[in-house]
This record gives sequence, C-alpha cells and structure tokens, in this order.
Amino acid sequence: MTCALCYIIIVMGNLNGVHVPPQPERTWLDQALTFLSTIAHWLGQLIVGIVNRIVPDLISEGLVDPIGYLALLTIVLMLIGVFEALKRAFYWIVGLGWLLIIVRIILEKLGI
Repeated sequence: MTCALCYIIIVMGNLNGVHVPPQPERTWLDQALTFLSTIAHWLGQLIVGIVNRIVPDLISEGLVDPIGYLALLTIVLMLIGVFEALKRAFYWIVGLGWLLIIVRIILEKLGI
C-alpha cells in the first residue's frame, strides 16, 4: 500500500495536480485551413483599412474576418469564371485545329 501511495504522490507531483492532454499532431488539412483563415484575415484587414481610410469608422473591426472570407470567395469565383472563359476559348481553338487538319487531308487526297 505504501508503494501505491508513493506512486500516486510521484505522479501527482509530476502533473502538479493538473491533467494536461496530449496535443494532437497537425494534419495537412489543419494547416490548409489555417492558411486560408490567415489569407482571409489579411484580405479583410486590407479591405477594412482601405474603406476606413476613405470613410473613417464605417466598418468595425469585428467584420474583418467575414469580409475577408467573402473577398476570398469572390476571388475564387472570379478565377472560376476566367477558367470557364479559357475553357471555351480552348474548345474553339481545338475545334478549329481539327477542322484545319480535316481540310488538309481532303486537299491532299484531291491533289490540290
């Protein structure tokens, strides 16, 4: 019994009476979400800073993160629109390329 009591005293002495849970390792998803949160916060600070320089105290600091996330989503939406336009242009270019190949094959077969 004294050995068990000594063990409890030693363990409690090492913990200082407080249980400290182990910290989980940060996964790539945690790091990616932290990165996006940081970018959104910086964008929000930039936008709020610019607006508040034009009209002082128009936007409160509590809206920095929501404005940043909306700005980040807007940028992503604009990039998707640009990619859609590029995709449409590539379809035209590829279609025109195939048409020119077919015309060349026909011209070669006709001997022109």
